[in-house]
Amino acid sequence: MSDVLSLFREEPGRLSRQAGEFIFREGEAAREMFVILDGEVEVLVGNLRVDVAGPGSIVGEMALIEELPRAATARALTACALVPVNAEAFQSLVQKTPPFALHVMRVMAERLRRMNRMVVDGLE
Repeated sequence: MSDVLSLFREEPGRLSRQAGEFIFREGEAAREMFVILDGEVEVLVGNLRVDVAGPGSIVGEMALIEELPRAATARALTACALVPVNAEAFQSLVQKTPPFALHVMRVMAERLRRMNRMVVDGLE
């Protein structure tokens, strides 16, 4: 995770969001994903919180990969510093930086496992 943060610490285009502010909303067109430098972001599907992401994590990657509208909403839980990564930069990072590509896969796998547990727990 610290390797991922080091890729983005010096990026000039960082954004700030205050607690409660939306980063993106479910159904919107996706133009970028976001790397979280500082703070915490909650990921919501409908009204269900499916993840809380912190420094070094990413949000919004799925819509870039699929080239579809956002499947979730991301909202700052605390004051956050974020780096937007557009589709072109994302594809370049995945191709040229294997640790970044693995990080994206790990984040997605962790979220899928969490969602699977929620489904199973809901069935019991």
